[in-house]
Amino acid sequence: MSKNLGWFFIIIGGICEIFWVSGLKYADTLGLQALTGLGIGISFVCMLLAIRVIEISVAYSVFVGIGAAGIVLAEIVVFGAPASWLKITLIVVLMCGVIGLKFATNHKGA
Repeated sequence: MSKNLGWFFIIIGGICEIFWVSGLKYADTLGLQALTGLGIGISFVCMLLAIRVIEISVAYSVFVGIGAAGIVLAEIVVFGAPASWLKITLIVVLMCGVIGLKFATNHKGA
């Protein structure tokens, strides 16, 4: 498997993490709870596939960063949580770190 495919799996897993974490709070029917469980499974399978070609410390940091930023954005945009400039700034800083880790792993010797 190529590193690019590994990054693809991390992104898909991070996106699934956004859905299943939201599902933990908002799934109130059996069908939504089943979708939450499916999201958990997909996100972890994606992570397991990604760590075959990407260092686990980097893969996990990016995976969690995508999930954390996505959850905050989902809470603001979808569920109406209050937004502040501080929250938005911190999400941007978090994503800069995530993107930086991705580029740092592309350099030889990294």
